[in-house]
Amino acid sequence: MRYSSRYSDLKVIRRLLQFLGLITCLLSGFASTAAPETTPYNITRDLYYGDVTGPDRDLQSLDLYWQSKKDKLPVVIYVHGGSWAFGDKADVHNKPDFFLSQGIAVISMNYRLRWDYRIFDQAEDVASVIVWVKNNAEIYGLDSNNIILMGHAAGAHLVSLVATNQSYLKAAGLSLGDIKIVVAIDTVSFDINRLMIELGSFIERRQHELIFGSDEEIWRQSSPIHHVSSGKSIPSFAILYVAQDEATKLQAMGFAKKLNAAEVEAIMIPGNEKTAQSINKELGDKGDIPTQALMAFIRAKI
Repeated sequence: MRYSSRYSDLKVIRRLLQFLGLITCLLSGFASTAAPETTPYNITRDLYYGDVTGPDRDLQSLDLYWQSKKDKLPVVIYVHGGSWAFGDKADVHNKPDFFLSQGIAVISMNYRLRWDYRIFDQAEDVASVIVWVKNNAEIYGLDSNNIILMGHAAGAHLVSLVATNQSYLKAAGLSLGDIKIVVAIDTVSFDINRLMIELGSFIERRQHELIFGSDEEIWRQSSPIHHVSSGKSIPSFAILYVAQDEATKLQAMGFAKKLNAAEVEAIMIPGNEKTAQSINKELGDKGDIPTQALMAFIRAKI
């Protein structure tokens, strides 16, 4: 009976998340069509980095915001949030406008969503986009030696996992040294074991159980913090977090402490008066303090 009840819960939540994802995609599509046609950069949409013949090829596609310049540009690879189960690459907000104004190209990627795929498939998709950048750098004027992984919420968890567990990059023929900087924007999932046992609310724990199951070893393998150790060439981290959210703050502090203990440079950037949505949506806005702190960090690295 317990399994039957959980399965029923799973179906209901899955349908809800799929509905929310559809609404998000529709709204994102309306926003995209309303954007001005004259932009100071090029936009190439729906480039496929995965199996172009597969039924879910759109889930392995990316949008590229770039400039035709002689000098190759560093590139942000942005991974959207959405509880690992919904969301779309159109949810990139002001990042292309801002980062292109700073001489940095932007990729916003889709990835295979949970329910039909595993967390580890999603991490493999992030690694596959890095391979795509390496293979297409000459075509689009990208500096493949200056790749910045950036993600929000579930996306922040995924980029942090790829940048600490070298197995995903190794399987793609790459290494942790192929990532220059990681920007993790407001995730409570650096340490899933701690969230499930100590920090998480009932809703957060239930959500994580639906995504990650109840096996503590899977929690551990899915937690970026448990892959941090010295001597692995883990890239530098900028960790943005909502200052008023105690669980998110403690997760950020614990992860930064573990990185620093492993001699990995990591800075914490608080979003004072921010929410889980606004800290991401307002990134790149004029006068946004976390943006200014982040760019100072990036400029010191590239």
